[in-house]
Amino acid sequence: MKLVSVDKLEPGLVVSENIYTLDDRLVLPKGTILDEKDIERIRSYSLYNIFVEEEKKPVAPKQEKASSNLSYSEKLKNTEEFIRFKQHIEDNAEKLEESFRLLANDSIPLDVDKLTEPVYHLFVEAGGTAGVFDMLHNLRDSSDEVYMHSLNVSLISNTLATWMRLPEEKIQLATAAGLLHDIGKVLMPPELLDKNKQLTDYEQRTMNEHVIKGYELVKDKDINTHIKNAIIMHHERRDGSGFPFHLKNDQIDEIASIVAVADVYDSLTTRKKYREPICPFYVIQQFENEGLDKYDPNTILTFLSNIVNTFIANRVMLSNGLTGEIIFVNPEHLAKPVVKCGDKYIDLVKNKGLSIVALV
Repeated sequence: MKLVSVDKLEPGLVVSENIYTLDDRLVLPKGTILDEKDIERIRSYSLYNIFVEEEKKPVAPKQEKASSNLSYSEKLKNTEEFIRFKQHIEDNAEKLEESFRLLANDSIPLDVDKLTEPVYHLFVEAGGTAGVFDMLHNLRDSSDEVYMHSLNVSLISNTLATWMRLPEEKIQLATAAGLLHDIGKVLMPPELLDKNKQLTDYEQRTMNEHVIKGYELVKDKDINTHIKNAIIMHHERRDGSGFPFHLKNDQIDEIASIVAVADVYDSLTTRKKYREPICPFYVIQQFENEGLDKYDPNTILTFLSNIVNTFIANRVMLSNGLTGEIIFVNPEHLAKPVVKCGDKYIDLVKNKGLSIVALV
């Protein structure tokens, strides 16, 4: 491994450590074989030096061309880090399901530290706050709506609490609350959980009872009150439109407020049995439109200002069919960044008829 000036980079060099921006956003993952497009991306972030392997990997012209046509997402999915992360999060989802069922039967004690330990391992494997969303954005083909979702929400809650610069104790509470927030679903009718169509109004009211059932499951357990509150309050909204108690404003627990944002974002951007994943930029737009009414202001503003930066360098499709890379985020209109399509720069703020419809 050696440190090389960005000015001296050339195709074929192999990245030996994840490359991050000065504000901890992932630019390229470890193991990337650099091509001209990668080098251009690194230079666009005003980086000075990166670590590369001692030896270059010779690339045939055709292979190099094929590599340069791969999107950032495609390159990430081919890395050992992503493959390992995907396998581990799926394995842990199965183990979490077994643990929740044993807890529901009162067969094991509720050990929060033991339950959340795998989440911290996944967090490290993902590359910390800089890499979590890169990993999760590329895991959206899962239809597991309880256990994978619980792990995702735990990781997002941890990241959001970290972005909010909360003390370590509260970050740990947010992580545990995110993992346990849907524990009540283990007591819901399997036919509702497994239904491949959208729930009817009656079925949805039944499903909403998972917050009460989850709270009843843990209320007498020796765990932090914030975690219990998050289980029963993560569907409450500051304007009183949530459930089960229609709480408002500061009546909602601060940790529950973090889990609420993480829960909605992951639920909407993940594939369901009855629909495809919703484009994250549509969700971001929804948050911009109604977030301050429904969610804790500090929580939602922190989430929005950070989540959009995780999409820099990602390829997206616009509503007119063009594809390109996000190169700049508009601070006043987070759902409308600047996208580079070929040699053309499209500012979605100025092109009001255009929007991002998918990550590609």
